[in-house]
Amino acid sequence: MSPRRALDIDVSSRGRAVLVQLAGELGLAHVAAVRNALLKCVADEPSGVIAQLDRVTVITPLALSVFGVVARKANDWPGLQLALVSRPGYTRELLRRSAVDRFVPTFPLVAEAVRALDGNPARQLATLELPLATGSPAAARRFVTDTLRKWQLDTVADDARLIVSELVENAIVHGRSAAKLRLELRRGLLTLAVRDASGTPPPRPDPDAAATDGRGVFIVQALSKAWGTAPTWDGGKVVWAVLAVAADD
Repeated sequence: MSPRRALDIDVSSRGRAVLVQLAGELGLAHVAAVRNALLKCVADEPSGVIAQLDRVTVITPLALSVFGVVARKANDWPGLQLALVSRPGYTRELLRRSAVDRFVPTFPLVAEAVRALDGNPARQLATLELPLATGSPAAARRFVTDTLRKWQLDTVADDARLIVSELVENAIVHGRSAAKLRLELRRGLLTLAVRDASGTPPPRPDPDAAATDGRGVFIVQALSKAWGTAPTWDGGKVVWAVLAVAADD
């Protein structure tokens, strides 16, 4: 019996998108590695992520479901799209049979996927670098106020300030790290994301915990439409929250 080949994962840029090239055998044992690699690319918030499958041998068709899982997470945050590239053949037929291509756009060529992602709806974006300092949460709140006033999103400004203040404080106090704040408006959703150098995820809120234990994360969960955390390639993390924007805004 011949030894099973490992699955190689190579990441590169294609314009504003990220191309993840997979080569080798894809089975259930590789699902976690593929999911983590794709989510780390998502955390860098490109225009989109493309997974190229032309050099993959699928040994367990169920493993292809990982692309649907990642596509849903990427759409929740940061609202970007995952696309697949697979030429006509066995893998492309498996994508059709498993209905993965009904939920994840699939193209025969990388160039076609790149053009499709470049045509995604426009977004508004603002970022702020924050030092490891006690004044960073206040600076973040001021930045949110000024940015949302420019974007005419005053109706969600109070919730956004509260969420950002808690996320930045978590990065500064608990992560002991400088941080990068990112505000993004796309498809009727306002994303508030804070990136830091600590790989430790924030604690999940416990309603039975003491008032000062995990209170910030509880606030984030209570105010946001969705929230979560994602690891980054440099060993840090991004903690994000999404607010729905009213139609009038």
